[in-house]
Amino acid sequence: SQLLEYAVPHVLPKTLYVPSDPGATNQYHLNIIKAFDAWDISKGDTSIVIGIIDTGTDWEHTDLTGNIYYNYNDPPNGTDDDNDGYIDNFRGWDMGDNDNNTMYDTDPHGVHVSGIAAAKTDNGIGVAGVGFKTRFLPVKISDSDNNLIHSYEGIIYAADHGCDVISCSWGGTASSGAYGQDIINYAVYNHDAVVVAACGNDNNELPFYPASLNNVISVAATD
Repeated sequence: SQLLEYAVPHVLPKTLYVPSDPGATNQYHLNIIKAFDAWDISKGDTSIVIGIIDTGTDWEHTDLTGNIYYNYNDPPNGTDDDNDGYIDNFRGWDMGDNDNNTMYDTDPHGVHVSGIAAAKTDNGIGVAGVGFKTRFLPVKISDSDNNLIHSYEGIIYAADHGCDVISCSWGGTASSGAYGQDIINYAVYNHDAVVVAACGNDNNELPFYPASLNNVISVAATD
């Protein structure tokens, strides 16, 4: 009679990678999107840049300053050293006020988005950014009254300045029409960027833009 029913390798599993950031255990979205599993495969790279098209960031935040994509070809000296039409765009650009001050005004929404996407991870401080080693380029699209007056133009800036991923955590039910779609296509086809946009927090199925445009990855909220 046959005594051996089956033989399989004795596989030794490994624990999932958990960074040292104290806030990571409270970031419920990391489990939902399986970030810990993903970090076992790749922790990103400093050569990858996420464009945060939003209300600005906080350059001085200890969990953000080390992951900003600095433009060393145009340091703050009053001159457009890299001849790209923007003077001293060392830390991105403020499209809303047309200057190089990407620090948020009164609405810190862009600071939160910057941290969720690209806070410095595994540094024992604050939270863990999903991008881990990736860096981010702040593109402020709001004016001093926090009106998002140059949102789609911010996408163009991010695409032209080397962003691999362009994050748009904003939008509305009013379509931007061919203008918005042309800008998305420009970023995707001309610059090989991935455009990611929120599809709203209104708990309905109405089209939301730019999330509902072609060639955009639309992201829904979870509870």
